[in-house]
Amino acid sequence: MISKKNIIVSLLLFTISTKLYSEIDVVSYGWELFDRLSDSRITSLAQSTIAYPIASAGISLVNPALSNVHNNKIGLTHQSRISGMVNSEFLGFKKSVRDSHWVSVVLLYEGINSIPDTRNALLDWGNDGIFGTLDPGEGNGILDEGERLDANKIDYFSQNQFGLYGAFSRPYKRWELGLGIKLLFHTLDNHYALGTGVNIGAYRSFNKTNLGIVLHNIPSSGVLWDNGNIELTPGSLSIGLHHSLMMEKYGLEINPVCEANFVMTDRTIDSKLLFNTIPLELSGGLETIYKRKIFIRFGFYQSGSLAIGLGMFWKNITVDYAFIIDNSVAGLDNNHLITIGLSSDWIKDKVFN
Repeated sequence: MISKKNIIVSLLLFTISTKLYSEIDVVSYGWELFDRLSDSRITSLAQSTIAYPIASAGISLVNPALSNVHNNKIGLTHQSRISGMVNSEFLGFKKSVRDSHWVSVVLLYEGINSIPDTRNALLDWGNDGIFGTLDPGEGNGILDEGERLDANKIDYFSQNQFGLYGAFSRPYKRWELGLGIKLLFHTLDNHYALGTGVNIGAYRSFNKTNLGIVLHNIPSSGVLWDNGNIELTPGSLSIGLHHSLMMEKYGLEINPVCEANFVMTDRTIDSKLLFNTIPLELSGGLETIYKRKIFIRFGFYQSGSLAIGLGMFWKNITVDYAFIIDNSVAGLDNNHLITIGLSSDWIKDKVFN
C-alpha cells in the first residue's frame, strides 16, 4: 500500500526537482479565467460586488467571505465573446458539509478554437518579395513590407482553460473571513499547465453600509507548464463598499456598489495611477429591486465599458441577463450573458418523483 509518508516524500521530491530544472517567471497574467468569468447578475454590476451579500452563484468568486450567503440554486451561465470566437461556461452551487457549514463551488471553462499559427508560413524573402536577392529583411524572421504568408503552411490550434474554485467562510468577532482556493488546468496547442492560487476575503456590515476586502493570489499564484517552467502571478488588493436604501412605500430597494482594485503589477492601458505610483482601477454599479421579484442593474468598468442587466426571481427559478457595451480601446467585446438558476430541492423533487 502507498502510505501518507510516501506520498508526502514524493511531492517534496517533485517540488524540489521542478525548482532545480525549471525557469521561474513573474508575470501579470494567467488567472484571467477567475477574474473575468462570473454570472450575469455580478457581471451587470461590473463585478464590483465584493461588499454586496447577494445570493448569487458567483458571489464567492468575487469575495470568498460571502460564501456564507445561503442559496439553494444551481446557477449556469453561458457567454460568447468576440463574435463567437471565445466561448465560456460558468457553473456555481453550494454544498453542505459537516457541522451545518456550506462550501461554495464554482466550475469554469473558456475555450478558443481555430487560432492561426503563422510561424512556419512566412515567405521571408525581404522587401522585394524575391528569394535569394539578399535585400534588406530577407531571412530576419519578421513580416516585412513586400513579404507574405504561404496559406498552405498555416496551422491552427486551440486554447482551453478549466477552473475549479472552492470557498468557505467563518465569523471572527464582527467580521466574516473567507478563503478561496483556485485550481487551473490550461492547454495551449500541445502544451498543458497546472496551477493553484489562493484568495482571502473579509466582510463586515456597519448598519446599512457594508465593507469588503479581498487579497487576490496571496502570496502569489503559480502555474507549472509541461516543460517545467513556472509562472508566478503577484497578489493584488480590492476594497469595495455597498449601501442599501429602502423605499418600502414603493416596494423598492436600491443598492449602489463600488470597488477600488489596486492591481499592482497587472497594469493595463486603462489603469489610473494613485500617487503617480500605484495602478488603480475603479468600477461600480447600481441594482434596483422591485418587490424582490424584478431586478434592474447598471455597471461601469475602468475601461469605459458599460453593463446593463435584468433579472426575474421566482421560488424555484431565477433568470438573469446582462449585456456588456465595450467602450474600451479595443472595442471588440460587446457580448451577452444569460444565467439560469434552478433550485436544487426542486431538481431533486422532479428527478426522484
